[in-house]
This record gives sequence, structure tokens and C-alpha cells, in this order.
Amino acid sequence: MSNLSKSKLIISLILLAILSVGLIFYFFKIHSTKQPNLRKKVNKTLKQSVNDNNRTNGKKATSLLNNDRKVDSDKQKEQTISEIKLLPPDDDKIYFGAFPDFGGPEDYVTAKRIENFNKLVGKKIKWAYFSNNWGRDGLKFPRKKVDIIASTGTIPFVRMMPRKILDTAYDKTFSLQKIIDGKFDDELHQYAKDVKDYGKMVLIDFGLEMNGNWFPWSGAVNGGGVKTKYGDPQKADGPERFIDAYRHIVDIFREEKVKNVTWFWHPDVYSDPDVAWNRQKNYYPGDNYVDWIGISAYGPQNPAEDYWDTFPEIMKETQQRILEISNKKPIALLEFGVTDHHPLGRKDHWLAGAFQYILNPQSPLQFKAISPWHENWEEDDNLWATLRLDSSPAALATFRKYIANPRFIGAEGENESNDANTQTNTQTNFK
Repeated sequence: MSNLSKSKLIISLILLAILSVGLIFYFFKIHSTKQPNLRKKVNKTLKQSVNDNNRTNGKKATSLLNNDRKVDSDKQKEQTISEIKLLPPDDDKIYFGAFPDFGGPEDYVTAKRIENFNKLVGKKIKWAYFSNNWGRDGLKFPRKKVDIIASTGTIPFVRMMPRKILDTAYDKTFSLQKIIDGKFDDELHQYAKDVKDYGKMVLIDFGLEMNGNWFPWSGAVNGGGVKTKYGDPQKADGPERFIDAYRHIVDIFREEKVKNVTWFWHPDVYSDPDVAWNRQKNYYPGDNYVDWIGISAYGPQNPAEDYWDTFPEIMKETQQRILEISNKKPIALLEFGVTDHHPLGRKDHWLAGAFQYILNPQSPLQFKAISPWHENWEEDDNLWATLRLDSSPAALATFRKYIANPRFIGAEGENESNDANTQTNTQTNFK
């Protein structure tokens, strides 16, 4: 090969090498330039995807947070909607309520009767106690009577009386077994709804003095001491039926979310018959069903009864049976009184003895409320039970003297008392 040819070949190879290097550089440059854009796109896509996920998750998170806040708000709302309950008064104070002579059926409720009673004794009552006779009123919430009582600044206290005939224990119209079996559930649910709609404080006492033998709901006429015809064979049927009926009614109110009832449970200090199965404690529905324990404690109710027990003597004989029921509930003296004109004793002295026991800080039963029974009625043989507090000037003067004690809280202390001694919330809506 000539030198010229070699020189051309070398030049060609050099040019080819330069061209190759140029092409390689060109393609490398293109690749280097596009790849970052691709990465940017990928990064943007990834970032957008992450952001979209964050937005989605953020919306979910915000939604969950809002839901949590709503749940928390609902919980707070539930927590702030407290039950309206009458709590015991502070320190040594004692509520003063009454049955202010609402007549023979105990349901002639008028504002005038309350006002007259307040003027008579010189102090406004905290509550007015009246009977809701299911056979007279119908098995329904006695809203008109409750409104009348409330209009006087007094708390309505409803005695649920499942009876149609007032003067017999053998009226089976509203028997405990029928209540337990749900025969009146529709009416009781509506009753509970109506109490809820009322929205203000109501006190309810179902089936009082159940350990006596004079009411249709008494254990004595609902199975008595027999143990084999109802429920637990180790328990007397009469008391067990009462407990189940009481709980059944309270459970219906709970199902309807009624928050404005204070439940009282109310035996007599004396059991009749006075036998072991008929003791007061055997009728107790339990602390979870009862807000207050109340008792009836009467002396002789007409001049022909041939005994005269003072109030302290009655308490001495019966107080231990009351104390054994529960140590967790306040106790109210829901009914007390004695006839006047008795040959064996004086009413004014009996009332003085009652107040001395009530006000004594050493008395075994420390009452947080009292409620005298103010009524006269005719009994057999033209005898009169004169339990009205004005049955004689001496009786009325004695009552007025003691009830003026500032320890007794009537309606005039209601605002202060409600603030301190009522579980409530002013924004509560019970509907």
C-alpha cells in the first residue's frame, strides 16, 4: 500500500473514531438530559400519588377525627345530661314535704289545698304527696295534677297505686303477676314517655306499705310465704313477686331513657303478718333500683284503738329492721301521724316526741326528709281518725313550733337546694 493510501486510511479511521465519539457523546447527552426529566416525572407522579393518598388519607383522617370529635361530643353530651335526682340535703338539713289533705281517694289535687296547708303550718312544703290510683285515673301519668303541684313551686310526689277498688286488698285488676307478665307494658311505656316529656323532677313511690295486708300489692295477698308457686324456691312468693314487679316498672322507665324520676321504696315500720318472710328487707328491690328508702310510722289512728305508743317507742321497736335494709340510701319518714282525742295519750305530746327523735343526732335512724299525713277520715262505728295537724290548737301549735326549725327545708329553699342537691343540667333535653 502506498504512503498516500495509508495516510487516507489513517485519516478515515481518525474521522470514524471522532464521529463515533461524537455520536457516543451525543447519545450520552440525550440520555443524561432526558433521564432526570423522567425521574422528575416519576418523582412528580410518586409525589402526586403520595399527595393524593395523603389527601385521601387526610380526608379519611379528618373524617375520622371529626367522627371521633362527634363521638366525643356525643359522649360529653351524654355525660352532661345527668339524671335529675333529689339528693339528700347537706349537713343536718331535712326536707319537709306533706300529704296536704288531697281527700279520701288521696287524689283531689288543687293548688288551694297546698297553699292552705303552707299557711296553716307556717312553712312551704318541698313536695306534695298524692295517690295515682290506676283504676280512677287510668294507668297513665297524671300530668294535670303534676302541673298543678308544680305551679305552686312544689315537687310532685306520685304514689303509684295499682288498684281499682280503694277499700280492699283483694282487687286483682292490676295484680303483681299481671305487671310482671307485661300485661300493662304498653301503658307503662307511655307513662314513662310522658314523664320524660314533662322533663322536670318527679318523685315516684310504687306499691307503698307492701309488707302490710291492706293493699292489693301486699305480699300477703300475692303468694304470701309460699315458696313453690313462683320464682326462687328458696324465697317467699309474695315478697319476690313485689320485687320483680317493682324492677319491671323501673326497667321500663330505663328503656325509655327517663332521667327525671327519683324512685322511693316504702314499707311500713310494722309488718302484718309479723312473720319472718314478711320482713321489710325481703321486699327490697336493691340499691340499683332505689334512690330513697321511705317508711310509714303511725300511732293509733282512732280513739278506740287500745294502745298508745309514742314515736320514740315505735322507733325503738322497729328501727333495727329498717337499718338492716341498706346503709347506702337516705331515709325519709314519708308518712307519720296520730289521732287526736285518744283516752291514753295527747297528740301534741306525741308530735313533740316525734320531732325530738327526728332532730336528735344520736337517733339510730337519721331522717333526711319528713312528710306528715294531714287528713281526717271516718272509720267504722262512726269513729274518726283525726290526723290533720289542726285537729286541736295544741297539736297545731306543737307542729308549727318544731317545723319552724331552720333544719327543715321547704319550698322556699328550693333554688339553693336544687343547685346543691339535685343531679341535673340546665341544658338537658329529655325528648
